Amino acid sequence: MAVPLSSHNETSAVLSGGGSGRKIAIVEVAEARALARRLLADDMPQRWNHVQGVAKRAELFVDLVPNWDALAAAANLHDIGYASELVDTGFHQIDGARYLRREGWDESVVNLVAHHSDAQIRADLNVLGDIYAAEFPRNETLPHRQLHFCDLTVALDGTPTTVEERLADMRRRHRNNPPMLDYLDRREDALIALVAGTWAALEQTGGTRSGQTLSAS
Repeated sequence: MAVPLSSHNETSAVLSGGGSGRKIAIVEVAEARALARRLLADDMPQRWNHVQGVAKRAELFVDLVPNWDALAAAANLHDIGYASELVDTGFHQIDGARYLRREGWDESVVNLVAHHSDAQIRADLNVLGDIYAAEFPRNETLPHRQLHFCDLTVALDGTPTTVEERLADMRRRHRNNPPMLDYLDRREDALIALVAGTWAALEQTGGTRSGQTLSAS
């Protein structure tokens, strides 16, 4: 299922996610949603709700990133590594990205899924960092920041939330996971700043509202 790429104009540096100037075909976004539904809707319905909310959030960037379709596909697919049939390492970013690569998804989508939510930093804390160097070197031209923003502003039930509420929920759910708590201690201020900066940039450009409230709450 290799995906052809097409050209797209570069937009603002803050929102664009890089200058690759390429995106995957729009039809693949629908395929991404269908795959995520198959893997998560019955197996993990709450996670499926979250994925749908993240995909909706990604619509804010539809006119602002040069490779929006890659972002949209990855928003739908970012958590498929939680699906029981895909679990291998137990690190969902790696398990999801490896599956997508095996299935022939474009490397832009694979890289976004592999690196979402500070995955490489978290992998280093879980002694999995070597996998990233060997298999998933980070492509800085992709909209990693925008995907992280979407993930951080949608609750597990799929509803919009603040980054502070999202991080507090992560602490509650991972209270017995020392590497995750260590990660949150190290990165909380930076994550709050990432979200605040992205909201500010969206407000300056007007964004694409798609029925969403363009504010941090």
